[in-house]
Amino acid sequence: MYKLIKPSHTTALFAAILATFLTACQAQDAATPAKTTVATEIVVDDGPDIEFRGTISGDLLDFKDKLGDDTPAVKQFKKTGKNPYNGNEAVIKNGYTIYSTACSGCHGHLAEGKLGPALADSYWTYPGNKKDKGLFETIYAGGQGMMGPQKGLISQDEILQLMSWVRSLQNKDAKPAAH
Repeated sequence: MYKLIKPSHTTALFAAILATFLTACQAQDAATPAKTTVATEIVVDDGPDIEFRGTISGDLLDFKDKLGDDTPAVKQFKKTGKNPYNGNEAVIKNGYTIYSTACSGCHGHLAEGKLGPALADSYWTYPGNKKDKGLFETIYAGGQGMMGPQKGLISQDEILQLMSWVRSLQNKDAKPAAH
């Protein structure tokens, strides 16, 4: 029987398909960004916003990403650094949908790690990411290596939603990291 694809070409073909898929997942018309919101009752505290800084650069984050106005959840998060969506099952479910399109290509479909590190175990590349504020800073502004900034690709509210899914994994007795 004849083979249509030589084994030596299989890896190159897979890499081309993966690159096309990841590019398509990240492509988005800036004039009409996708919006994913979940209705939830959140009371926004009074007071000033806390500072958010890039994980690598330490620079103050610029939140002018042109993806719409801040939701009540984003406003509250910017005051406390704590994700108000944590523990909200409807948001967690939606957070997985966002994660699966924006993050799973590198971090694995169940956050088990692939090109990027696992997010479902007890080890964090950046220890500050154990807290919601740090995790948001890394997702929004990027990290070392291939972890590019998601600023302008997904909204701040969507980042909080996908973070709620990641946190739900850790609240189920995160596995020790494999060494």
